[in-house]
Amino acid sequence: MQYFYEALDSSGQIVVGKIEGNTVEEVRTRLAERGYHPRSLAVDANSQQPAQSLAPPQNLPIATVAQRQGGVTLAGNAARYAKQSRVAPQVKTTFSPPTQANTGSNLGGVSDKDLLLFFQQIAALVRSGMTLFTALDNLGARTQNPVLRKLVQEMASFAQRGGRVSDVMAQYPRIFPEHSVGMVRAGELGGFVEISLEEIALDYEQKMAINKWTWLPKRMITLSYFALPFGIPLFGTLFSSLDIAANLKLYLSQVLLIYLPLFTALYAGVIVAYYNIQNPKWRHFRDKMVLSLPPFGTLQRQVALGNFVRMLRRLYRAGVAPIHAWDGAMQTANNVHIRESLASSYIMMQQGATMGEAFAHTRLFDNSIEQLIITGEQSGELDVMLDRAAEQYQNAMQESTNHVRNGIARIGRLGMLVLGGVLLCWLAFSYFRAVLNIPKMVFPELE
Repeated sequence: MQYFYEALDSSGQIVVGKIEGNTVEEVRTRLAERGYHPRSLAVDANSQQPAQSLAPPQNLPIATVAQRQGGVTLAGNAARYAKQSRVAPQVKTTFSPPTQANTGSNLGGVSDKDLLLFFQQIAALVRSGMTLFTALDNLGARTQNPVLRKLVQEMASFAQRGGRVSDVMAQYPRIFPEHSVGMVRAGELGGFVEISLEEIALDYEQKMAINKWTWLPKRMITLSYFALPFGIPLFGTLFSSLDIAANLKLYLSQVLLIYLPLFTALYAGVIVAYYNIQNPKWRHFRDKMVLSLPPFGTLQRQVALGNFVRMLRRLYRAGVAPIHAWDGAMQTANNVHIRESLASSYIMMQQGATMGEAFAHTRLFDNSIEQLIITGEQSGELDVMLDRAAEQYQNAMQESTNHVRNGIARIGRLGMLVLGGVLLCWLAFSYFRAVLNIPKMVFPELE
């Protein structure tokens, strides 16, 4: 059975979410293990029929019953009950500034392909009706990647004790990006973790689809680059004297001992720098740089805002109070700078601002999106307007993806032309210089 809960954490912050348990006492114990002090609990009516629906009920009544059991108020929808204190002064931000480096483990060694398979499988198992612990326990023994297998088993053990799987994921930032952790955390909050897992798998599918388009440009640039150490010393050595054997020996020695090692070292340095910049501590710099590079920045911006709007809609429909829905949804944006802007609006909402005002304050959304949200609030159809906003971002993402693919192809062709042009110009220069030097070698008395 699943319960909605509203609780205070160790710092006095209000936390709302969903948790499994057979009895109220068991739920209280699990919440206490997390360091939470329960304020209200509510049974999820659909939790007894897990295979019937993928999402929690959308229109449960606000808490009105004052029945007490074990020191906890039992009521309708505890998450909706939190909506009554949306602007209460004791509600503090639960947002961790994205500029702070994650101090978790530096463990890595899990490929996107492994993560894609994991999230596809765990989503399917949870969607079939399994609890998250049972699904993780099922996958733990048959996950091939040893690093990922260890993490899955750790997540299963944590889930069995009533902990949040997202808390385990957050400790491995080099394996699970912040926005993936945010998606799982939002799913745990709203009771639709299987949908969050499916969206993470979809993100990896899209990322790998784009990467497939990069192999040809990478091959073109790499071949053009490694043609340079073979071409640069060509005419300068082969026409350096009248002894052909000595010239060939000089050419091979310069290629193998000077130019090829030098170019290989430079290439390796670029590869090492690329992988180092993937470290979470460089996330702020990397995200800022990507946003300034169209069309890649345009795509990342639309993906981040699309993730935010979709998750905000799901949390709102799940009955989570708007302020908590905003807090959970902003963690799913895959760009630090965008999360910072969303966080500033979250602070406004704590002070009583409406969602429409929060959207406008970010300066991230088009005027059409802002108008949809304002209209939704005034008409009472906010969830419908969030649907339309999410649809707009989905269409924009598809268009930007096509632009990125075309941009990658252009970069490959441009790189090959630049490197090939440099080599061709050098070959022409060195050839004519060597040819003009031949008469001096044949007739030294002309000097």
